[in-house]
Amino acid sequence: MPRNWRCLSAVIISLCLVAEGSETARADESSTAIVAAFQTNCTSELPNFARIEGKAAAENLPVNIDAGTPRQAEGFFNHLKSWVVQPTTGVYELSAIEARGPAGEFAACAITAPGPEGEAVKQDLVRALNLGSPEREGVSEDGARRTSRWRVEIQGERVTLLLIDGTPAHGSGVYLYVAHQLTPGS
Repeated sequence: MPRNWRCLSAVIISLCLVAEGSETARADESSTAIVAAFQTNCTSELPNFARIEGKAAAENLPVNIDAGTPRQAEGFFNHLKSWVVQPTTGVYELSAIEARGPAGEFAACAITAPGPEGEAVKQDLVRALNLGSPEREGVSEDGARRTSRWRVEIQGERVTLLLIDGTPAHGSGVYLYVAHQLTPGS
């Protein structure tokens, strides 16, 4: 092989290694950023639809979804509202959910992100929130998703925390969710 081809090959290999390293750095950065967003928006306080909606409005976040029946004084309702957040570390969707039905009344907060790898997010989440092993963990029948569930305390109240990711199928993307039961069902 001519000398200039060897040099070119060495340059290409070096560029590939640098690119591979920067992908890893971006993936780690994305995972850390998603967990930080989840902590800030969803686990620093108990989920509260009005608070999350007010914060999103104050930040002028564009509404992505506003569906269902808003809160009512009596009777059943189910309201979901989400906003698109576009930080430099990667886009995600912030959701606020409130519902009342036969199972009781709930408030929830969620972050959905297409980019980060599930295992990296899980490890960052465990570290950031000082979680142990999940209380339950399973893979969907089709092998496409893993669901990890913890029961944790926020402001002295027990809540359910879920991480759903595409790890089993080597896919990226995560759904982080925390729900608080405000009143028991009948």
